Amino acid sequence: MPTLLPLAFALGVPTPRPLPVPAAPVRVVRAWPPPGADPSRIWIEGVSSGPLGRAPDRLFERIFRQRLAAELGRDAADPTFRGIVDLARALVAERGPDVALASRRVLNECFPDWPPVAARRLLPASVCGDVRATGRKGLLFWFEVLFARPFPAFSGRLNAWVTSWAAQWLMGPCSLEGLAPEDLSELVLVHRCRFLEESACASICVNACKIPTQAFFNEEMGVPMRMEP
Repeated sequence: MPTLLPLAFALGVPTPRPLPVPAAPVRVVRAWPPPGADPSRIWIEGVSSGPLGRAPDRLFERIFRQRLAAELGRDAADPTFRGIVDLARALVAERGPDVALASRRVLNECFPDWPPVAARRLLPASVCGDVRATGRKGLLFWFEVLFARPFPAFSGRLNAWVTSWAAQWLMGPCSLEGLAPEDLSELVLVHRCRFLEESACASICVNACKIPTQAFFNEEMGVPMRMEP
């Protein structure tokens, strides 16, 4: 029988060592949440909020939902977070093996195309180096050029901090856990993933979240990132 662990992901310089997840495995059962889930970590619709407050959470949630609905060509009837889960279910069902690419497009569309990638022509070729420009959002391209390539450890920690502050509306309560100094990475520990709990489906978690999110950070932002389990 599969197990459910708190979700952990590391951002920064890649390391082959497994991420330290300080919790025992919990068996997946038909009842939800599974036995052993920390009741203090549950996300309550309309009550819970991330560190930035409910207004920014609602803004980020609305942007993400709009991009997800645009990818599908329609919105869900439920106006709450469950509507986002319904859209994700539809994406998995309709896109099949292409769902990871579709989910990655959704993540890309959440970011502005500014400064424009074309501005690289104003700089010496050595500044941008071999950073891929084709098909990139401007903000993501310049982040890799100006931060991820020259300052990989700082970029990993910066992304971990921003994620923990601005994305709890999606992944639920989380905390930053420092790894060993030689890892040059930062661990984001998601104590009780809101998206996973609402969907109660490992397939949606892996194909619509884990795989495309890892690809997004690694290939669109230039920040090494891996998620476990």
